[in-house]
Amino acid sequence: MNKHHYVAIMAGGIGSRFWPMSRTNYPKQFLDILGTGKTLIQQTFERYGKVVHKENIFVITSHEYL
Repeated sequence: MNKHHYVAIMAGGIGSRFWPMSRTNYPKQFLDILGTGKTLIQQTFERYGKVVHKENIFVITSHEYL
């Protein structure tokens, strides 16, 4: 792994695309849509964690989801 590679995961949606499952207060990135026991954001983090150091993965989201 290269220590100089970084990933930015965009996770700031308003919950409109997967409605009615996804809502403003519980958007799709926090849902287990595939039934794996993990949210979409967890799955994304794990995929990138195989090729980039985990401390180099950043999640970009809105303040309300912090």
